[in-house]
Amino acid sequence: MFAWLKKNWTLLAVGLFAVGLLTFGYACESRVRSLSDRTRMINRQELQLELDQLIGMSQLRMADLDKQDALRAVILQNALILVQGQPFNPIGIITAMAAIYGITQGGANITKVVKKKNNKKVGNNATT
Repeated sequence: MFAWLKKNWTLLAVGLFAVGLLTFGYACESRVRSLSDRTRMINRQELQLELDQLIGMSQLRMADLDKQDALRAVILQNALILVQGQPFNPIGIITAMAAIYGITQGGANITKVVKKKNNKKVGNNATT
């Protein structure tokens, strides 16, 4: 047995190196710094989840900006009608007031949900 080992030691060394390299390649997945927490390292799937969350949040904020711009357009349109001397449009004023009320209520509800979700995250992770 010792003679066989002495004769084939290079083959055994290459085999052990190959097994070690394959184990390293398979077991050690690539990691990068998190988008939200720079101290945490994440893998590809976790990075995709964070990216999807950021994209979803940005889409929600863009929708909110669109609503605000639409409200601003309604208010400016009604102001221009009044300035031009055309007859008073009570339906337009009521619509603008309802839109303002709806946006403020929606913003308040979103704020409550976000605060509640953040409090749950803090409680689950036991951080700050």
